[in-house]
Amino acid sequence: MGGRSVSGDVDESVAVKLGAVASADAQTPASIVGRATSFYVNLPEAARSALRRLEQSGTPDERRWFEGELMRLLLQTNFSLTQRMMAAQAAHALPADASDAAIDAAADEWMGAAEA
Repeated sequence: MGGRSVSGDVDESVAVKLGAVASADAQTPASIVGRATSFYVNLPEAARSALRRLEQSGTPDERRWFEGELMRLLLQTNFSLTQRMMAAQAAHALPADASDAAIDAAADEWMGAAEA
């Protein structure tokens, strides 16, 4: 990611986690910080305000709930992206008339090829 360099401060535990995540993801810490910063600054102001309030006043259980909901939404989005990509890849192989019989025949052909 090209762009302008900025600096920031994090506590030691965040720095250690950042290093571990960067290593596990084969990324640089700077690239992770850049993406995280882009995500945050592109949120609407109401979302940034709610996030700051959660960080300042939320209980650990409320923070865990939020993290779980965010994870659920990200996984749901990832699944939708996968479905869209699979549909695009399979679209060219579908019969032109798209009748049930033609689709069943194509599916039988695909399954036969997979079993061979």
